[in-house]
Amino acid sequence: MKFRKRFMTGLAAALLFAAAVPFHTLAAPADIGAGTGQDIVVVIDPGHGGSNIGGQIPGVDEKNATLVTALAMKEELEKYEGITVYLTRYGDQELSLAERPRLAKAVDADFFFSIHYNKAVPNRLYGAEVWIPSLGENYAKGYACGDLILNELCDTYGLYRRGIKTKLNDKGTDYYGVIKNATALGIPSMIIEHCHIDNEVDMPFFNSPEKLVLLGRLDATGVAKYFGLKSEALGVDYSAVPKTMVAPPTSPVSQDLTPPETAAILSASRADGKITATLQGSDAQSSILYYDYSLDGGLTWSILQKWESAGATHTVTIPADGPSLTVRIYNQYDLASQSGTVML
Repeated sequence: MKFRKRFMTGLAAALLFAAAVPFHTLAAPADIGAGTGQDIVVVIDPGHGGSNIGGQIPGVDEKNATLVTALAMKEELEKYEGITVYLTRYGDQELSLAERPRLAKAVDADFFFSIHYNKAVPNRLYGAEVWIPSLGENYAKGYACGDLILNELCDTYGLYRRGIKTKLNDKGTDYYGVIKNATALGIPSMIIEHCHIDNEVDMPFFNSPEKLVLLGRLDATGVAKYFGLKSEALGVDYSAVPKTMVAPPTSPVSQDLTPPETAAILSASRADGKITATLQGSDAQSSILYYDYSLDGGLTWSILQKWESAGATHTVTIPADGPSLTVRIYNQYDLASQSGTVML
């Protein structure tokens, strides 16, 4: 209850600031402006709005959190030279998935960023991820920019890195509406899912309006690095920041639809009330992201644990004791394979 009251008080102040900014609607694109010549033009889309609330937990509505983060991202980006920034909404307005990219097209945007917070069923997942177009130059641009944004959210701030992802529908085209519509209009795009508001692991990263603002500033830094911007006000020059370049795919890059090929316990021993185990997990299509464990043959399972290894093996210490050990190993798309059970 204390968290909810404190959060809502701060959020109300942040949204009062948002209300003071002029609101531009799709019906009046001329009011948005047309950029400033050679400036990079970025459109930031605070996800949800109006009756489309998005994810909810006590004290937090996603539509409000995304607006606070988007406003902070805009304010931070405007500290750089050579960039013009717009939002798709500046208040509690509802826009369709087609209207949002059309606003970006109206100002000849160079990139469209849709801001979101995640919520999963069941609520076991945690960490930050970005979703990008599946094909061509838009995939390559999304991958390079998404990598830099995740560097800020994860390497700098400490969120767990869930990765850069694509998702196709049953027709083999992009699943997410804003990405599909932006691609149709020739605009590079991405969805930024900052963290999971329903998971205690992520709670410390968003549990105040100040942290929602900080997340927007981190987004902005990633974008500034992608475009190689300079800021006299901030005293930074990102013109030489390296990017992760990938070849534009000529066919859509699909999400991983199969669980890891390997999930095994290579060794396990217990001593002093702890279990030390070496696990093996591999997946040809995506990275390994989590594991969980059971000490009772699979009747109950731990919370998801981070797979903090760049390779296929990971040595872990489990602060518990039991007669057996079983693990499940999860890939980047949250699909799991289960090991055999090792008696201890």
